[in-house]
Amino acid sequence: MRPSTLTLVLAIVLLSTGCLGVTPSTEPTRTETTQTTTATPTPTSTPTPTPNPPISDDEAKERALDHHETQTLDSIDHYDRYGVGHGSARVTNRTGSGVYVHFEQEYWYTSGDVEADRVTEATYFVNETTVRQVYR
Repeated sequence: MRPSTLTLVLAIVLLSTGCLGVTPSTEPTRTETTQTTTATPTPTSTPTPTPNPPISDDEAKERALDHHETQTLDSIDHYDRYGVGHGSARVTNRTGSGVYVHFEQEYWYTSGDVEADRVTEATYFVNETTVRQVYR
C-alpha cells in the first residue's frame, strides 16, 4: 500500500472509533454525567370538524343550475312550446356553512300567437345538503 493510502485508512479508523463511542485503549477512562431534560409537550388544539364540509364553487354553481333550471321548466311547461338557454352563475359569497350563488338564465315560450323571451335570475344558498333560494 502507498503511505498516503495507509494514512487515510488509519485516520478513518481512528475517527470512526470516536463516532461509535468506543474509547481508545491508550486514553484513561473518565466518568461522564449526563443530565436529561424532559420537555413538556405543548398542547395542540384539534380543529373541530364542520358538520357540512365546504362545497367547491364549481359544485355549488352546478347544484344551483340544476335547481334553477328545474324551477324554470316547472313554471313554463304548460305552454305550447318552451325552452331554456344556458345559465350564468357566479359565487357572490362564501361562509363556513355554504356558498351563495347568483344565477341568471334565459328562457322562451310560445302560447298561441304569443311568443316571449325572458330572463330569470335568483340567488341560492348551497351547501352539501341544501339548495335554497334567498330573497333579498
